[in-house]
Amino acid sequence: MLFKSIATFATFALSVVSVIAAPAANVDNAVLVKKAQPQSIPQIFAGATTSLTPLTQQLQGLTASDLSVDAITPIVGSITVILNEVVTDVSLLVGQEASIVLATVDATALVTVHDLSVIVSELVHLVLTALGTVTSILLAHPFTAAAEIHSLLFEVGYVNRTQFLGINSHLSHKL
Repeated sequence: MLFKSIATFATFALSVVSVIAAPAANVDNAVLVKKAQPQSIPQIFAGATTSLTPLTQQLQGLTASDLSVDAITPIVGSITVILNEVVTDVSLLVGQEASIVLATVDATALVTVHDLSVIVSELVHLVLTALGTVTSILLAHPFTAAAEIHSLLFEVGYVNRTQFLGINSHLSHKL
């Protein structure tokens, strides 16, 4: 299960790179309509990290006695919503100039590829660490609802994986 999550987030990271590498094009898909003032990838990820941090801390703070479907459902649901927003916001950058896509959080410079990889990996690490905490509890303690909890954790990656693949598919048709 954890491997699937890692693979899903690796796909996400590659999707981000694909968006950056995409040539400027007219994007006619309603989901990929450009915003008047799109955020850069660093801005998107900074906002997501700020929103995700308290949620991931809640998951990391769970113990075997706290872990239940009722306890994690709202947290996992919120994480999924935030990650969906990240995917949507990143997809809006297709065809934008590098000065927009790669602008630093304060929009005073451009980030390097190395900086971008650090930004993406920090978000991936944040989410995977929290999911790993829950998975570790599940592996160490028998739960009657273990399948339901695994299913919830899987949804964090699956919903976003589907969107990431959609972005990659859209980009490959434009190349």
